[in-house]
Amino acid sequence: MSTATIAVLVALGFGVMLARRRSFAIWLLTAQSLLLGVAALTLVDEGPGLLLAGIILVVRAVALPALLSLTRRRTPEPGPVTPATTVVVRLLVATVVCLIAVASVPPLGLGDVAAEHGAIALLCLGIAIVIMRRPALVQVLGILVAENGVYLLAVSVHGGLPFAIELGVLFDLALIITVAAAFAHRIHGEIGSGDTDLLRGLRD
Repeated sequence: MSTATIAVLVALGFGVMLARRRSFAIWLLTAQSLLLGVAALTLVDEGPGLLLAGIILVVRAVALPALLSLTRRRTPEPGPVTPATTVVVRLLVATVVCLIAVASVPPLGLGDVAAEHGAIALLCLGIAIVIMRRPALVQVLGILVAENGVYLLAVSVHGGLPFAIELGVLFDLALIITVAAAFAHRIHGEIGSGDTDLLRGLRD
């Protein structure tokens, strides 16, 4: 996979971190997932497993964002959710965390240093999104960004991972996202907002 493609994947991950509107963040995640799937399809000459991986990733890039978009429409926010941190702080923290992680993790032996670094950066970005963003739906997007990092690593393995493993991972992820979307809808129904910071005020 080209270094430019990996750079765009990471940039889109940063976009999800910084986006203020949930709809825009979903579009960025969709673009990232589609790019990853198309990139996997361009590597089919390296192994038949990459063809299946690319198809799975493209289907996933359409299905999961569609589910999240449906959840967003069913859980309208009464007003803007004020971020817990500024855009500059989020950008700075995410950048520092990614740089430290990339520098600290030893080579993974794939032979593609750019893919390894990109996968680590996406994984860290996904975790940072879950921690630093308040809307429940955006936190779900953080899980998907981190998972895209795992898939970037998977398609960088020579020949790709076995189909059974890829299908199993996709099924598990779809189940997790479905449950997370259901919880986001329930949270919105109970407190009228997807702002997870409001849950701090709940008492038994």
